Amino acid sequence: MGIRPAQTDASWRLRVEGGRRVVELSRAQLLALPQRTYSLPIACVEGWSTTQSWSGVRLHDLAALAGIATFDECYVESLQAGGSFRRASLSSRQAGDRRALLALRVNGADLAPDHGYPARIVVPALPGVHCTKWVRRLEFRGVRA
Repeated sequence: MGIRPAQTDASWRLRVEGGRRVVELSRAQLLALPQRTYSLPIACVEGWSTTQSWSGVRLHDLAALAGIATFDECYVESLQAGGSFRRASLSSRQAGDRRALLALRVNGADLAPDHGYPARIVVPALPGVHCTKWVRRLEFRGVRA
């Protein structure tokens, strides 16, 4: 994993960009936004899958905060310094799904560090390897007014 506790402490910020403005939000600010909860599966390429109750802010709502109405893709970047899954590119269909979340909690509890605290991506029907953990930045690309 390679994530140090200092990277996920109270100084952590999510950066949302690609629209008319860049938005930086603390975890407390994210928790103060409207929260959605969905029962969503994560399927691992190793052959297991699980369905959990995920809570957080819809990706669609985060795009709107940055002044973004439509986009072609959402580029997600992790705090991880290396590794194949430290970034993901989500299509507008995936990130625009009303159940696509920047998850902050699972089954009513804060995410554990191993599961992506302070925030991770959870998107319906997306393989687990693309549900980026330890998210630090969302960049919406192909933005149109």
